[in-house]
Amino acid sequence: MDLLLILTYTAICFGIFKFFKIPLNKWSVPTAVLGGIILIGSLLLLMNYNHPYTERAQMVTVTLPIIPEVQGVVVEVTANANQKMKKGDFLFRVDPTAYEAKVEAIKGEIESAQQNVEMLKARLASENADIAQAKAERDLALKDADRYRNGSRDKLKSPFTDQEVVRAQQTYLAAQAQWRSSLSKRDQTAAQLDAMINGENATVYRLKANLKEAEYFLAKTVVRAPSDGYATQLLLKPGMFVRPLPLRPVMVFVPDQKTSVYAVFRQNSALRLVAGDQAEVVFNGLPGSVVQGTVKQILPAIANSSYQAQGHLQGLSLDPKLDGIYAEIELKNVADVQRLPAGTMGQVAVYSGYFEHVSIIRKILLRMTSWMHYLYIDH
Repeated sequence: MDLLLILTYTAICFGIFKFFKIPLNKWSVPTAVLGGIILIGSLLLLMNYNHPYTERAQMVTVTLPIIPEVQGVVVEVTANANQKMKKGDFLFRVDPTAYEAKVEAIKGEIESAQQNVEMLKARLASENADIAQAKAERDLALKDADRYRNGSRDKLKSPFTDQEVVRAQQTYLAAQAQWRSSLSKRDQTAAQLDAMINGENATVYRLKANLKEAEYFLAKTVVRAPSDGYATQLLLKPGMFVRPLPLRPVMVFVPDQKTSVYAVFRQNSALRLVAGDQAEVVFNGLPGSVVQGTVKQILPAIANSSYQAQGHLQGLSLDPKLDGIYAEIELKNVADVQRLPAGTMGQVAVYSGYFEHVSIIRKILLRMTSWMHYLYIDH
């Protein structure tokens, strides 16, 4: 960049000296050199500050780690690696045998519980009949006990002995206890039938909830694409054992998303980076092409300024030259970069509203950078 400006200025000075036939002496040459230093220095300062440029830019892609919700042996894996998929397309399948058995077992328990409800209803009817019979026997025993007790009041004329009176009273008390026992059994059975949740027996309701959970996990033995996109670096193979561990994803899925570029600018240009400004991006993989864009947002924090509570003291690790300001650049003509893989590196220039006439120099220099991508120069 500096060399281009110097060569341009030198060519202009050479033309002026030739055209106006200015002699080369101790006054003209130092004046031209000093003027070049002031002019080029001013242009560089104005351009670098008001129209920031960075070589640290990259297309960022957010990926989704695929973690199975069930454990088991993988029996099938999709063959469509790195190919476009729709939401819900098949990714891989875990052996469902154990989960199918669980579903069938719970269905059997539900059938048994429903039959038990019918048995409880039948038992309740039987216990109501037992209560009626026990009540009749108690009432009859009460009458006999009253008859024996009333007849024994006249000791001289009583036809009953004291032993018979006591036996009649004991018979009544036994009938009374039997009646109360029948009531208790009936109440217990009624309580079991009356234990309802949402109009359904509590046991059956609980088993149906367990069935929903078992069917959910059975369905999760087939893992599907969470959105439109593609699965990449597919290393999962049939026969591998997978487990639902948060830190051990088994597959990486790249969802469809807008193509954005994140660029890191020097902190000197903080006041000239504003959302909505025009930007241009050149990619190493697209030599000779300039992609138009817009500054979508300026991230409010610098990455290395984030600290967490730890057991030791921390110092400042910021380097103004490396830890710059992050800006998201939204590309306009996205079709130009469709052939590029995610993560492609590039360079970005942002054009602010200050000293707009100086931005032409930045645009020329950016295009020269793009042309340089035709060359394979190792640094």
